[in-house]
Amino acid sequence: MEKDILDAFEPNIMERLGEVYCQNAEYKQRLKDEKELSEKLKEGLTEEQAVAAEKYYASISATMGICELLAYRQGMRDMAAILYGR
Repeated sequence: MEKDILDAFEPNIMERLGEVYCQNAEYKQRLKDEKELSEKLKEGLTEEQAVAAEKYYASISATMGICELLAYRQGMRDMAAILYGR
């Protein structure tokens, strides 16, 4: 049952996290830096290397997204355990 509840909340969790990130000045600056560095990197790569780098970046981003969701879920479990004494 706990998994079903968390699965139901997952789209809202990800949307909420996106809103929180977009309101954070440090996050926005780091994202800007990331984009600038990515463009510089691509300038020195062949097309094949650029495609490989983009796939690598997408893979890292997906992994980090999963880590964020797992951390959020665990935080919810921990809060429930504290509130309900489990």
